[in-house]
Formats: sequence, C-alpha cells, structure tokens
Amino acid sequence: MPDHYHYGAGLHGYLYQDGPHTTEKYLDAVESLASSYDLGRRRAKQLAEDGYLELSLKRDGNEYCEITECTERDCTGEDDE
Repeated sequence: MPDHYHYGAGLHGYLYQDGPHTTEKYLDAVESLASSYDLGRRRAKQLAEDGYLELSLKRDGNEYCEITECTERDCTGEDDE
C-alpha cells in the first residue's frame, strides 16, 4: 500500500513544470489537478481512473498530468499542507 502520492503536470520528456506535489490521499491529488487545469467532470473522472491524463498544451499549458504512488516514507517530495 502506498505511503503517499506524488502528482504534477508537465511537458513530455521534461521534469514537471507544476510539481511534484505530495498528498496522503489519491482523491486529493485528483481534485488538486482537476482544479488547477479546470478539467471538468469527464476529464477528472478519466484522471481518477488512470492516474494519468493527456492535456492540451494550447488549452491547459501542459501536455500531461499524472499521479504516482510512493512507498518511501522519507522521500524528498514537496509536502502540501
């Protein structure tokens, strides 16, 4: 079971432009990305199901967003409060 989740958004082949952020709850990551990128119900549902979503660079400012599991308790990710 994951200790926490990392999430962020960026351009393919590069480090995140937005993130990485961390959260203890998967749905908090979905909600944060959905809010940041105004995903709407359909795209937010797809992100929640897959943990990954292709974005439109022109519309969203990034090419993708994703949520990944982390089992390392002492990783160096940024902590969201």
